[in-house]
Amino acid sequence: MSSTFFGLQIALSGLRAQRQVLETTGHNIANASTPGYTRQRVLLTPGVPHTMPGLAGPVGALMKGSGVEAREITRVADLFIDAQLREQSGVLAERKQASQTVSQVEGIFGEPGEEGLGAAMAAFWNAWEELTLNPDSLAVRQSLVYEADSLAGIFNRLSRQLESTRENLDFEIEQSAAAVNRISAAVASINARIARATAAGMNANDLVDERERLITELRSYADVRVRLEDGGRASLFIGNRALVMGDAYNEIEAETTATGHHLLVWKSDAQPLAIGGGKLASMLQMRDSYIPRLAADLDALAAAIVNEVNARHAAGYDLDGNPVAGTAFEAFFTGTSMSDMAVNPAIAAQPKGIAASAGSGEGDAENARAIALLRQEKTIAGAYTFEDYYRSVVARVGIDVQAMDNEVKNTEVLLNQIENWREAVSGVYIDEEMVRLQEAQRAFQAAARAITVMDDALNTIINGMGIVGR
Repeated sequence: MSSTFFGLQIALSGLRAQRQVLETTGHNIANASTPGYTRQRVLLTPGVPHTMPGLAGPVGALMKGSGVEAREITRVADLFIDAQLREQSGVLAERKQASQTVSQVEGIFGEPGEEGLGAAMAAFWNAWEELTLNPDSLAVRQSLVYEADSLAGIFNRLSRQLESTRENLDFEIEQSAAAVNRISAAVASINARIARATAAGMNANDLVDERERLITELRSYADVRVRLEDGGRASLFIGNRALVMGDAYNEIEAETTATGHHLLVWKSDAQPLAIGGGKLASMLQMRDSYIPRLAADLDALAAAIVNEVNARHAAGYDLDGNPVAGTAFEAFFTGTSMSDMAVNPAIAAQPKGIAASAGSGEGDAENARAIALLRQEKTIAGAYTFEDYYRSVVARVGIDVQAMDNEVKNTEVLLNQIENWREAVSGVYIDEEMVRLQEAQRAFQAAARAITVMDDALNTIINGMGIVGR
């Protein structure tokens, strides 16, 4: 037989279970606006049935319920959706970084505009054409020197700004090592706390949410794979190497290479990280490939202008009718690339040294005309004029900006869809929580009422029975 007080125990289990439901529902409501919070539910199960050996049924001793148990508090989460959310967050970070960098590069060109290289080249060739009309004018020659100096200056500026962009990317790469280490240490610490809580039978749901937030942040830096382990721990991998394993983590550091730039390596053995995604991959690709390719294209353009103009100029005669070959005026430009391109200092000081003449006497501007005609010649790779080649470089950057902007928008749409899926599964809906709150409240009141009824019954037995003869 069960105890006379067994009914009280059943009602008490209901009070305890529904109080847990009330507290958990209140916790959900309090975190309705908390980013990354996962809705929690109390898993209620019937208590272990009480065996009644004295009351036999068709299949043996009868069993009766012993109330309810709040078995555990679970996170209402879908692991697949969470994984997709992390993945697309990393993809978006990578594409945003690429789009931002290419947009900065586009801004450096300043096209179309009066301050851009295109306008400077047009003004330079126009100045040579003007010289063909007034070869004996020192003012026209001085104007040509000014336009040539402006052209060289813009090439120099482009070189400095592209290199500055690379240096900024390199600085961000260097700083990211500390960020990755900080996040990895936090994940390892939370792993340890989750393992202790799980071993003690405690609820670690909020810790798991915090770890998910940190892993998503880490995924924005690099392509991190996640593997769930026993005890609630999560191991993280970059490439084939463990970044976090249980409550331990492997540090990374930024190592200076021979080029003066930084490379992310494992601190333990200086082996480079296999970075396959995230904004780190984008920064590395922009620093080491995209911007150097653009710089090489512009170097080729600057070198072609310098070489072709100098070759034609060396064959001409100055204002005094002297050949410039073998003199300080032989080269119109100095330098071999956009970083060091400049007007010959001797010509800048004495514009009469410009070789506009082909040697036939006063008013001759045939050499200036030959240089001016370079503007129309397909000098670069036998397929492009100088201006066509430059327009193709600028157009490619513009196309890249548009393409990357579209990729960012498409990824944002996909990420928003995944976030909506997660919200549908794991998000907190106030209306739903209020319904659950009222259900738990009524169940709590009913359990309390059951205790009152059992108390009345016990009072009848204790104080109302056996009073005859007192």
